[in-house]
Amino acid sequence: MLTQLSRRDWPHFFARLSAALAVRPASVDTSGLEEDLPGEWIRLRSAAFDAESGELALLLEGERRLGRHPRQVYVHLDGDLLHSMELVDADERRDFVVLHRPLQLLL
Repeated sequence: MLTQLSRRDWPHFFARLSAALAVRPASVDTSGLEEDLPGEWIRLRSAAFDAESGELALLLEGERRLGRHPRQVYVHLDGDLLHSMELVDADERRDFVVLHRPLQLLL
């Protein structure tokens, strides 16, 4: 089940995600991203949220960078295991980030 994260929790959540990705990059299904990417599993190397600008940057394998300014962030967590995320922007565009295997969040 997806749970909406409060915007004030975003910096801490994405710091935890980034720390976990530094230990073990995760594979994500790119078919859920509204980008010119093939629908395949690809490595998510890092995630960084800039609270000042409101930008979420996702770095994928091959140095592909996806920048987002989400208005809402939903996560599917089982304890500290992240299964997926849904990012909704101001235009109601939704990006689904589904992990191949759940990722243990750190911190």
